[in-house]
Amino acid sequence: MKRINIRIEVLFTLLVILLMGCTKDDYTLPADFRLNFSIDEEPVINGMLIINTISLRLKSIDIHGYRETGGDVFLTRSFSPGDIHVIRPNKSNETIKFDIPQGVYNPISFSLVFQPDAKEKELIEDIEEWLQDVEEEDDDDDDDDDDDDDDDDDDDLEELQEDLGEIIEDYLEDIKPCILVEGKFVNNLTTKNVILVVNDPLTFQILSQNRNGELEVILDKNIVNKGNLKFDPSYWFSVITPEMLNGAFIGVIDDTDYIFLSKYINSQIYNAVFNRIKESTSITINE
Repeated sequence: MKRINIRIEVLFTLLVILLMGCTKDDYTLPADFRLNFSIDEEPVINGMLIINTISLRLKSIDIHGYRETGGDVFLTRSFSPGDIHVIRPNKSNETIKFDIPQGVYNPISFSLVFQPDAKEKELIEDIEEWLQDVEEEDDDDDDDDDDDDDDDDDDDLEELQEDLGEIIEDYLEDIKPCILVEGKFVNNLTTKNVILVVNDPLTFQILSQNRNGELEVILDKNIVNKGNLKFDPSYWFSVITPEMLNGAFIGVIDDTDYIFLSKYINSQIYNAVFNRIKESTSITINE
């Protein structure tokens, strides 16, 4: 009887060791993870600015994960130079699939590495010439007093707006920037298209959170794990007033007004918005 008990104890010990080994091996198994892009639905500038699309030109998404068990995880998903990810509000947008080892992560971060378009350099000379023309026009305005000069000023202003329209058109047709935001600004019964262009090397490192806003995230190989990467234009533009947009220099394309925001043109508004994009981008996993 004693010998039987010993055998049972040995078998039980072996079974426990085997189960522990299987559990450890499980941490090498991939969890199905799908990252979706979205736009926060909060109204922008009290609903006066409507965001139509946010387009991203990504070089890669780098994942750094620190697990309680099973070792740390470092993954990179690279993209082709011509890949553009277009995000629309209230739509089912593109989903990027990853295989990430399952486990309890605390934290896991996703770094969006953007790819600037080198072709923008071809437009810099045109922009510099346009800015010089604007400066000369401002100097002329300081010296002009009579009505005839006012008529000439109107003609010069229209020419500057049309020249800027050509630059904007070149951007939209030929340049694939890191971030391109397109929308419409509606105020006082007038509508102006809004174009925001970011084309500098940059990386957004985002610490993901669970549904409770905590950094501990569980990825389970037995389910489809979903991450929601959300952009928040309402926060971006919360420091911008309607008066600031109305005071921006506009470009004209086919009798349509455009507010063009870049680090070169309307740069004061651009800088205020750009500084808020990275800090407000979030990822929530398994909401």
